[in-house]
Amino acid sequence: MESTIKQKSIKTDDVKKVESYRWIVWSILAAVYVFVTFHRMSAGVVKNDLESTFNIGAAQFANIGAMYFYAYFIMQIPSGILADKIGPKKTVSIFSIIAAAGSVMFGMAPNLLVAYAGRFLVGIGVSVVFICLIKIQSRWFYSRNFALMIGFVGMSANLGALLAQTPLVVAVGTFGWRSTFIYMGLAMIVFAVLTVLFVKDDPKDMGLPGMDELENRPAVSSDIKVMPALKSIMSNKRTWIISLSYIGLYTGYVVLLGTFGVSYLMQAYTLEKIQAANYIMTAVVGSAISGLVIGYLSDRFKTRKIPLLATGGLTLLGWIVLIYTRMPIGMLAPFMLAFGFVMSGFTMCWTVGTEVNDRRLAGMATGVVNCIGFLGAAVVPVIMGKILDNYQATPAVGYEKAYFVLIALMAVSFTASLFTTETKGQNIYEG
Repeated sequence: MESTIKQKSIKTDDVKKVESYRWIVWSILAAVYVFVTFHRMSAGVVKNDLESTFNIGAAQFANIGAMYFYAYFIMQIPSGILADKIGPKKTVSIFSIIAAAGSVMFGMAPNLLVAYAGRFLVGIGVSVVFICLIKIQSRWFYSRNFALMIGFVGMSANLGALLAQTPLVVAVGTFGWRSTFIYMGLAMIVFAVLTVLFVKDDPKDMGLPGMDELENRPAVSSDIKVMPALKSIMSNKRTWIISLSYIGLYTGYVVLLGTFGVSYLMQAYTLEKIQAANYIMTAVVGSAISGLVIGYLSDRFKTRKIPLLATGGLTLLGWIVLIYTRMPIGMLAPFMLAFGFVMSGFTMCWTVGTEVNDRRLAGMATGVVNCIGFLGAAVVPVIMGKILDNYQATPAVGYEKAYFVLIALMAVSFTASLFTTETKGQNIYEG
């Protein structure tokens, strides 16, 4: 009897250790993810600085931003393989050093070619972090809280996006754009070291019970055959439907917060750069709130499709209002707050992508969905930039035509959302 009680007590203590230490693991990787989104969104704020330094137009500027997304696109499936095969700890620590080197190279770039190379290296380095963070959550947190934890990931992303707005304007004004990116690279090295020292891929690495044991589910093997796994994911039509839903939502998020949002508001409302950046920050705040609220409600009511449809439809409407109307300046801040809130509905796509595929392949499944989204984020801004270059004499017309490309893609994504599968908060993969 005493032995049974002692075993239960030890097990309770172990559970408490898991539930405590998981936040250390998660917080370190979430902090690294702040750098990921900072680099992703920073180009739009330093647009004029880059155009002046390298004597380039909107299309070449868009290519600087696109280098990050090309690298990210290339690495999404390999990132999933690395996360599933060698684990998040090794993957993030190694690739963070690569990203740090790229950031320093970008800051020191003597010409456009080196700037492209630096941004590409940054994209390669940070491309693994999100998927590794999702993998960590699947191994350290209860599955019933998956969408809520995705919301917390969204908060980390939005913190990076916040830093890439007004704080970046201030930093560039104080240190210059070159030094700012060099310092960010050096800071990434610090977090690479923290990852090596404190991150564990699974509670079992510390002699603690894993989530499989705590949730009484079959153990997940790390002995994954890559090609059969990819075939399983990519032959699943549900993967492609949710990826199509994701591409427009995510591309719009990137365009507003990271590429042409600040410059568009400066042109449309005759704002100074810091004023425009403040309005974009308002959208980021709305997005940060949204991630938690949508994640909580999705988990609470066991629905993924309803939040995705509601936010997708409102996001499409919001884009039409923002581009083709001119609201009173007093309405711009509350509009941007609400717009940022609904825009973050794309986080549901990550959740659905894992729930319609074999749960052992969470990293690769997320990678495939991300791959499609980042293809849009790489290509669409370049198309928009070329349109803007063709309408330099009439920028207002140029922005309307450029944003029409994005709005059309958004309409395709919303249509795809109508055909997504409702998972009811459970993994529905049938093999």
